[in-house]
Amino acid sequence: MKTKKYLLRFIYVYLIAGFISNLPFVNSYLLHRFDGDLFKYSNANASFTLHEIFDFKFSPISQRLIDRYIAEFHPDTKNEQVYRLYRINPLCFWRWSHYLITSRDFDYKSWKEIEPNRVPYNPENRYQDF
Repeated sequence: MKTKKYLLRFIYVYLIAGFISNLPFVNSYLLHRFDGDLFKYSNANASFTLHEIFDFKFSPISQRLIDRYIAEFHPDTKNEQVYRLYRINPLCFWRWSHYLITSRDFDYKSWKEIEPNRVPYNPENRYQDF
């Protein structure tokens, strides 16, 4: 009986903390503070790479940005798809809103699979962050 009571309390606290941490301003602060180096995206040959830093002036990845890259560089069809380079961890409750809004649009691919096919890094290319 006591175990059930503590388990219910834990679930309530976890859900409340998850809700509060996913409010827009709180969520942006937490993602910037704790996960600043985690959210990275790339296409199959790394000619398009993006590192989300959740800064005040930084906009999140969008399909419009990817379309501009495609219009400017005309990559092969296999290099048009953008992948997320991070795994989804459901235990990190402060990331849930980012997972539901942004991450669901991108398939996962490991950087270890992309790196051997990488084109040379060009700091002048505005579509290559790393």
